[in-house]
Amino acid sequence: MSPDRKNKRDEPGPTAAEPAEPGTRGLARRIAKAGYATRRQAEEMVRSGRVRVDGMRRLDPYMTVTMEQEIVIDGVEMTEIIRAYYAFNKPETVSTHPMGHYDRLLGDFLPRTVPGIRPAGRLDAGTTGLLLLSNDSAWNAAAASGHGFDKEFLVTVTGIVSDNQAEVMAAGVQLPRAGYLHPTLVRIESRYDHNSIFRIALPGAKVRQIRALCAAMHLNIERIHRVRIGPIKLELLKAGSYRALSQFEIEGIREGV
Repeated sequence: MSPDRKNKRDEPGPTAAEPAEPGTRGLARRIAKAGYATRRQAEEMVRSGRVRVDGMRRLDPYMTVTMEQEIVIDGVEMTEIIRAYYAFNKPETVSTHPMGHYDRLLGDFLPRTVPGIRPAGRLDAGTTGLLLLSNDSAWNAAAASGHGFDKEFLVTVTGIVSDNQAEVMAAGVQLPRAGYLHPTLVRIESRYDHNSIFRIALPGAKVRQIRALCAAMHLNIERIHRVRIGPIKLELLKAGSYRALSQFEIEGIREGV
């Protein structure tokens, strides 16, 4: 073989991308990690020209930046955000989504001095009560999932809830779309001529599951009010008000207790 001819096996092939240096990450990811937006929102911020890095407008949300570089969003320098966690008592006429058509948006009630605060999950227009909020996306995901803890509701229905209906719900009900629901608590709180209120707790419960259960039991819902998520209780928090969570409550959600 001629010495001028190279064995193709000896030719250098394409190399993998070099790993990012310690202390670096993509621009949009850094914005999201700092708590200013979700990853998708951060990418849109960059693409729309709202972000400058070291004084220059950057449009690539995936460009690598170091912790030492200055990032400015809408003319304000970005800083690492201190994590904040709140319990909020959602009134009926509040939307958790900017496209909602209710009287007020959730953001109208929240502290303006803490950027990046978002709800952990959502409650629909007809549901009131406990909603958890933070600027920690991983914590919000854990709180919304409900894995490892119960969510508790007070449900007001038209007419009388019989002891037999309560016993059937407590024993567990197989529903066509919601699956098998086995409450950890079912207790009738009050009965009146026109309606009844019962308390129910379900592991990781979603409001739609409560609605499906009541439909299966032929109970017409008037109101659903969430009063507990895991170790966090609504208690005497007034509608439209929020309070900071204790470290015990924060860790309780994180650990799924």
